[in-house]
Order: sequence, then C-alpha cells, then structure tokens
Amino acid sequence: NRLWIVCMLLGGISAMMAQKQALSLEDIFASDKFRGKTVADVQWLPDGSAFTFAEKNDRTGVPDIYRHEVATGRETRILEGAALRYEGQPVNMSAYRTTGQQEYLLITGPVQQIWRHSYKAPYYLYHIRTGRLTALAGHDPDLQNVALSPDGKWVAYVKENNLYVAEVATGKSRQLTFDGSENILNGVFDWVYEEEFGRADAFRWSPDGQRIAFWRTDQTRVKTFYLLDEMPHYSRPIPLKYPKVGEKNALVQIGVVEVSSGEITWMDIGDNDDIYIPRIHWTNSPTTLAIQRLNRKQNHLELLFADVSTGRTRVVLTDSSDTWVDVTDDFIFLKQRDRIVWTSERSGYRHIYLSDYRGWGTRQLTGGDWEVTAIIGVDEAGGWVYFYGKKESPIEQHIYRVRLDGAGLEKISGPSGWHTAIFAPDFRHYVGYYSDVRTPTQVRLHRADGGEVRLLEENRIPALEAYRMVYPEFLTFRTSDGVELNAYMMKPADFDPSRKYPVLVFGYGGPGSQMVINRWGSGSRFRHVQRTLWHQLMTEKGYIVFCVDNRGTGGRGKAFKDLAYGDLSRWAVHDQMEGAKYLASLPYVDASRIGFWGWSGGGYLCCMLMLRAGDYFKTGVAVAPVSDFRNYDTIWTERYMGLLPENEAGYEAANVLKYARGLKGHLLLIHGTGDDNVHPQNTLQLVNELIARNRQFDLMLYPNRNHRIHGGNTQLHLFTLITGYFLEHL
Repeated sequence: NRLWIVCMLLGGISAMMAQKQALSLEDIFASDKFRGKTVADVQWLPDGSAFTFAEKNDRTGVPDIYRHEVATGRETRILEGAALRYEGQPVNMSAYRTTGQQEYLLITGPVQQIWRHSYKAPYYLYHIRTGRLTALAGHDPDLQNVALSPDGKWVAYVKENNLYVAEVATGKSRQLTFDGSENILNGVFDWVYEEEFGRADAFRWSPDGQRIAFWRTDQTRVKTFYLLDEMPHYSRPIPLKYPKVGEKNALVQIGVVEVSSGEITWMDIGDNDDIYIPRIHWTNSPTTLAIQRLNRKQNHLELLFADVSTGRTRVVLTDSSDTWVDVTDDFIFLKQRDRIVWTSERSGYRHIYLSDYRGWGTRQLTGGDWEVTAIIGVDEAGGWVYFYGKKESPIEQHIYRVRLDGAGLEKISGPSGWHTAIFAPDFRHYVGYYSDVRTPTQVRLHRADGGEVRLLEENRIPALEAYRMVYPEFLTFRTSDGVELNAYMMKPADFDPSRKYPVLVFGYGGPGSQMVINRWGSGSRFRHVQRTLWHQLMTEKGYIVFCVDNRGTGGRGKAFKDLAYGDLSRWAVHDQMEGAKYLASLPYVDASRIGFWGWSGGGYLCCMLMLRAGDYFKTGVAVAPVSDFRNYDTIWTERYMGLLPENEAGYEAANVLKYARGLKGHLLLIHGTGDDNVHPQNTLQLVNELIARNRQFDLMLYPNRNHRIHGGNTQLHLFTLITGYFLEHL
C-alpha cells in the first residue's frame, strides 16, 4: 500500500509538472502578466499619521490616489485618476506630489521624455476637499522640474531653461531668471550631469520656502555630437552637447534667488573651469547652503558651507582617495549642536561618521569589513541613524539602525534578501519593501524597530504559477590566484547531472555594480524582471545560465572595487575567463559551448571576451557596447579611468578596437541609432576594424532607439533576435 501511495504521489507530481506551461517571448515582452502589484509613490503626512499612495485601477488602467491611516489601516480613495479632467479632456495623470497637510495634490500629466531622467509635461493643482483642478502656467505642456515649496505656498518650475515660481493660492506666475537659452540652463542640467550624477532637477527650495538655490550651467564651450535620424525623407541631424574624455565640460555656477524680490546671490565655489558641483543641500538653516565640490579627477571631495546672503563659503569636510570618491546624498544636517551625519570609504568600507560643523571632530559610528549602502535618515528625537547595509552578506541589503553615539547597532529588517524603506518624518513607522530571488516584492507597514504592523501588498503574481519556475542558485568559486567570487547559476527544471549542457553567461562587470544579488529580478525595475524571466526561458531551451561579479564590482569594500581603476578591462576579462574555467570544470557543462551576453558595460565586456578570450567563449551578443572609452563622456570615464594625459596606456589597454583581429567565434553587435549615452559610433568603429581584419560578424541596428532599445514592439523583436542567435550558434 505504501509503495502504491508513493507511486501515485510521484505520478501526480509528474503530471502537474507536465501540465506547466513553457514561457514564450510574448509572455515576457508583449504582456504585463508578470508585472505584479506594489504600493507606489508613498508620501507621508508630516505628522506620520497617514500616507498616500498610487494604485493602478484595473478597470480604467489609470492610477488612483489613496490615503492609508497608520493607526487603523483604513484606506480612503482621495482621487480617481480616470475622473480627472481639465476643460473636459482627460488629464492622463502620470505622477503626483502632496503639499503640507495634503490640502493639494500636484498632478503630472503625460510626459515627453528628454533624456534618461528629464522630461516635460503639463502640471495641475488638485484641491482635495473641493475637487477643483487648476492648470499651471496656462496649461503649458513643456514644464520641467516642477516642485512645491516646503510650506506649500509656491510651486517652482523651469520653462525654456528659465526658473519660475507660481503662487498656489492664486496661480500667478513670476519669472526668476532671464538668461536661459540653448546654452544657458537655469534649474535644469546638461546631458552629462543628468546622466552621470543621476539628477534632472537642478534647484532646491530652502526649508522656509523663501529662497531657491539653483545650478546655472553654461554649455557654450561643450562640443556638439550629432546623432542622425534617418526616418524622414531627408535625414535630420540631432545635436547633443556631449563632453567626451579630455574635452571641456560646461561651466557651472550656484545661485540663490529670493522668491519675493527675485534678487540672485552667487555662491563662491572657486575656479569653476575644471570642477564639478554634483550636489547641493540646504542645511537646517535657511541662510546656509551646503555644496559638494569635486575636482576633475573626482578623487577629492569638499563640502562647502555657503552664507546665502553674501555668497561666502568655507570648507567644512573633505574626503579623498587615490582612485575616486563616489558622490552620495549621505549628508544629513542635524538640528541639534550643528552636526553632520555622513558616509565615507576612508576606512576601506563605506561607513557612517558624525562630524561637527566647525571641523572640531569626527566620530565613526559604524565599522567593520562590510558596507553601508546609504543613509536613510536620522531620528534626532530618538537618537537613531537608519541606514541600508550589507553586514549579513554582500549580495543582500538590510535595514539597520545605530545610535548617534555609535552604540546599539541592530538589524531591523526581516528575512534574507533585499530590503528598502520609506520612513515617516517622525520615524515611528516605515513602509518596507522586501524581495528575494524567489519572492516578488512584498510591501508591509513596520514600526521603527522593524516590527510588522500589517501586510500592505503580498504581490503573489498568479501568472507565475502556470510555469515551471527555476531560480538563481548562489555560489562562490575561487580563481586561480585565490580570490573568491560571487556567482549564481540557473539550471533547467529537468536538470540531469549526467548530461552536458551549454552555458549562457550574463554579465556587466562595471565599477561598483552588482548583478549577483538576492533580489527579485536582480534589480529595481520591471525590465530586470523581464531579463530574469528571459534567462528562465533559456533554461527551458536547454541552457544553464551563469553570472559572476568580477573584481571591481561593488558590495565588497573599497579595495575590491578599486581594482577596476585605470583599466576597465583588466580584472573584468580575467575573472570572466576564470568563470569560464570554473564552468568547464563542472561535469555537467559542455566547455565547447559557453556564450556571453551583456548590455552597455556588459556589451563592452562581451566584445572584450569575444576578441581576447575566444578559446573560452564561442558566441557573444553585445548590446550597445562601448568600443573605445575615449568616445565616452568625461564624468563617468575619467572617474574610473583617470585623466587621459595621465593614463594613455590604460585607455589603450581598455580599447576594444585594438583586439579586433582576435575574433574567433560568433559575435552579434546590436545598437540603437538614437543612443545618446553610448553612441552608435562605438559599434560602427568596431565594425570598421572587424572589416579591416577580415573578421565576420553579425549586426543589428534599431532606428532612433535609445540606450534601452525599447518602445512599441522593440523589446520583443530584440529578444527574439538574441534568442534565435544563441539557439543557432551555441
């Protein structure tokens, strides 16, 4: 009887497995079935008693805005997105912001994307109690960087590269700067600042709402690169101010404008010919502005305090490195006793420090051979610093807190995986987001000590249950020179260790990056989930998928990361080859059938491997690759490679073009002709070298697609192409 029961159970399990569907490219790239649900755009009330969030309405497809009461869990819809109309026409809300005690909502209409972070849109003010909707600036669709003042009385925005303010109560607008032009930018960044410092909004309200600090950028001297739109009857050049390695950057100034009078005071940032101002922060005083100043080599950072009434500045803190200093937002200005909480890698790992405004002393609050990822915030009343860190594992992220005297360090997040949080202003509660490689992102309300109050979104994604899911298995291996590297592997659901499998390796490998992490989709966006699902599809096609974080990547301290400096190819190529050797040592791997694919920096790495490690990698697909770092922008490249006159040998060693003769296997190059980030010039220069060396390759260009190569049917077409290429050649 027991044998019969066991046979029946096994038979039932086999039948269930047989009934599971196979993934299709259309499932992944032409549907939203795996997108899941979340609690989006959380914004807390100042007193921490409630928060608002956006949730897509399944019936209308438009987000609605809800208010969630912390004490009771009661949720009230305060705005039905589909019902929002202006002059009889639907608004098509894409985002919202709250004011003060949430009397108004600032509504963003349909966006026109400019670059990665920047966009233009019409904006509206919605009065929650009356339902009245008012358009800003005469319903102009070309507004940028719209931001409410802290007191909720004003809205600032940029139009045609000039800064304006509008009074919330009356809607009346006033222009604050008047020299905006094609080359003079007020309140918006040039391309390279936006891309490499990760910001589009180039102004900051003072805490009292009386002043605005802003960047003024003069890009007159920056050389123009031209992309080409081939779709019209006559091709159209697209100009882009783009400073390449060794070329001149834009000149930046920091101004502070009085909202009431329009008077501008310029801050003394020193000689601005070869510096960066990556961040400005208001301190707790409306008369003192903090300015981060970085030299051209990006290895010496100074924090300046500026008196906004006179523009005079003084250096408060400095941070230096033999390689580079990463720019962060980790400067928290305390109200009590003029102190700053900030982070530095000066100990060999990023940790938290407490310093006096006057430079009288610095105390280290956290320490050890593990990394603080970022400061979340400081609860001065409770005496806690809340932060993200990797104390448990370099492939995870947890939420921690430590007292302002450095005592009482504790992890407050729950299970292994990846945690993020949005804290209430009073630091009594936070909305926590948790996932791991097997668990789509779940959302919970927590107390400040990490205790769970209630589940907000389980995010089960029912569509996943129809498929035989496989998940990344984490592992480590040692290189031939004794360094342990983190990796993951995805095996077919019906994996048979007696068989020999081809392996598809995925990688990026750039400085400070991490692909091997215990997070759903191994990233923060839906496209990362799609990539992981595509890897799952490839396991269904009979491939093992493998990924390794080479030396120079993040999560393992400054020394490990610094190995990328000066030659971005050296350790990346070496360790990916070591990964291939490790794979070849496994009894179930067909060492003659190892391929590689990557995007952007991963595309660069793919090209290097195919040209320099052809004995290990048979087939490669390189999407949007850099071929010569002299083609890339100043900020990113010089940060990690140094200045060109000081490191010509390193730039040459990292140049893909010089290795073109080494191509042995099958290489597919893919690029969008509208890529403003990694210009198609890179791929075309490599194509030219491969032709000169009589090396055969394959090429696909996507007209006018940018660095993400997306939009419409593009992603489905792209991954159909990549899938077919590996099926044919690997």
